[in-house]
Amino acid sequence: MTDDIVLRIVPRRSLLVSALVSSLVVVIPLSALFFWFAIPRGQAIFVVLALGILVVVAAAILMRQLCVDTVITATELRGRGIFSPLVRVPLDSIASVALVPSYVGQAAEPVTQLLVRDADGHRLFRLRGNYWHPGDLRKVASALPVATTVIAEPMTLSEFYAAYPGSAYWFENRPWVTVALFAVVVAICVGISLGVMRLLDMPIMG
Repeated sequence: MTDDIVLRIVPRRSLLVSALVSSLVVVIPLSALFFWFAIPRGQAIFVVLALGILVVVAAAILMRQLCVDTVITATELRGRGIFSPLVRVPLDSIASVALVPSYVGQAAEPVTQLLVRDADGHRLFRLRGNYWHPGDLRKVASALPVATTVIAEPMTLSEFYAAYPGSAYWFENRPWVTVALFAVVVAICVGISLGVMRLLDMPIMG
């Protein structure tokens, strides 16, 4: 039997809307271009199949995004991300809760980091304010069974990681990871585009 939910919050839906709009802005013109070349050659089926795969992948990510939440019950704090497994934190293992304003990237305004740690200072749970409403983070902090430490002075992410060792996720504070992931994504997109263009006998500059 599951515990009754004391509090449940969800990420900013505006981020999801922005991602969908951005995707449509890119996909619709490219699809029109590919169909324009494919239909006269009787190869429209390949474009339809590619779009079908893209729609299925996008729908799966969308459904996963709609399942992202943070929940507090009578016994635990739990949360799930888009690509991360469900995290469960027993409330009796929580020793400290902090709300820390930090500057993310080149943003002029700080965002709040919610950090939950155990008695040894290890990160148990963390929510980043660029994905969650600040008011919701305060609600989560208030609903937890320990007093919240509110840091008044904003700090950079580097200062945040130094002040709270182990708070960074595996992909944070490692610029080379970001560069590598970006390069992989670009390479995949370019490879798919070139493959479709060759399949449709579209002219390739070079």
